[in-house]
Amino acid sequence: MKHVPTATHGIYHDSGDSVPVRRSCRDRLEQWSVPHSLARLDTPLGATTVLSAGTSAGRPPVVLLPGAGLNSTTTLATVCALRGRHRILVPDLPGEPGLSSSRRPHRHRHSLQTYGHWLEALLPQLVAEPLILVGHSLGAAIALASTPTERVAKLVLLNPAGIVSLRRTPELTWLRTKWSFDPTLEHSEQLLSYLESPRSVPDMGLVSWYTMIAEHCFPGRLPPRLPAGTVLRWSGRVPVVVATGEHDRLISPARLRPRVRELLGVDIRILDRVGHLALREAPETVSELIAASPDIRREPV
Repeated sequence: MKHVPTATHGIYHDSGDSVPVRRSCRDRLEQWSVPHSLARLDTPLGATTVLSAGTSAGRPPVVLLPGAGLNSTTTLATVCALRGRHRILVPDLPGEPGLSSSRRPHRHRHSLQTYGHWLEALLPQLVAEPLILVGHSLGAAIALASTPTERVAKLVLLNPAGIVSLRRTPELTWLRTKWSFDPTLEHSEQLLSYLESPRSVPDMGLVSWYTMIAEHCFPGRLPPRLPAGTVLRWSGRVPVVVATGEHDRLISPARLRPRVRELLGVDIRILDRVGHLALREAPETVSELIAASPDIRREPV
């Protein structure tokens, strides 16, 4: 079992721990055959690196916010599924393992509000035209925490944190503890097996990634539920699509549906044979969900 230091350098145990994580991300992109580019932008949470790929094909660009522990390089399958229909931009979240700043908002209670301000500052730097904003898990909570503007034409929320509290079972706590304090391939696979559908087998690439980030990073806390008023701001402003996995143990359809109906006025889509990691488990299904989301309809304000 590894020794975990009490002092941190951002999300990393020490300054040198960022090197293998960033190197792994760059290696993945160098081996990726799809044409793409990286941009490094200044934001309130430090430098944010954004992956861009695909062409517009007459459709709005897609900005995809990955969930905790994921980033642009761990969501390439979803990028590939979308790139023929949309230009897609994937920022690495600051404070999560990846190519962006390691700065994580300090106060947990207000971290989503801080991330919301970060997103508001980032979007104008990405595209000028109306966009489809897609958030997965923590990324969905960040999208909801931002202020609705005319810049966002559609909102797609996948396995969304922020609407309901994530279910913290004793089993999840135990699996996260083993994974964090004793990062082995076995413990990473056990945690991922909990997060994914029981019918899914975690792929070795994701198992290795989770093992590496547990070795070098402090995991973030599970995101809290947003105030109802924060979520209500999006109701009726833009078309909203909400989906979660049939087997999502953190955000089950039964817990999510009544809250979504109450706050956003829509029903949820249930993704068959999918758990909490929809971006990894069902990239084609996610792509179809985004492409099939409602056409842009705006009423005069």
